[in-house]
Amino acid sequence: MNPDSQKFDLEIKVPVNIEIVPMEDKVRFRGTKEAIIKFAKEFYRLRALNNGQLCKLDKYTLKVSDYITSDRLKENWIELPNHAWGIMASKFLEVPYEYEANPFDFNDCGYTNNNPFDIGVEVTDLPML
Repeated sequence: MNPDSQKFDLEIKVPVNIEIVPMEDKVRFRGTKEAIIKFAKEFYRLRALNNGQLCKLDKYTLKVSDYITSDRLKENWIELPNHAWGIMASKFLEVPYEYEANPFDFNDCGYTNNNPFDIGVEVTDLPML
């Protein structure tokens, strides 16, 4: 389904100073420490959504789901429970502070079953690990 025709309950805008890096099985957001810190905090907003609600993130759909559904197999979709979005935001915030590897993708932390389509961050003013 085209994300533009979908009804969204929330939208997270990608700041102009964050580069969107699409890959075959994931999307990674690249920027400076300061930009990634600010951007990562936006994902905490998904904790307020209920089961089945959707968030638009550029051409990507983020779904809050209490259970794994077939939606997780859709193109450019990521499905997690609402509390897992908060965990993801926290893990992304650890990268600029050098507690996690740079770059970092959410599947790397093993918090949930691997997402068929993953999401990550890369900090440009830190060494790559």
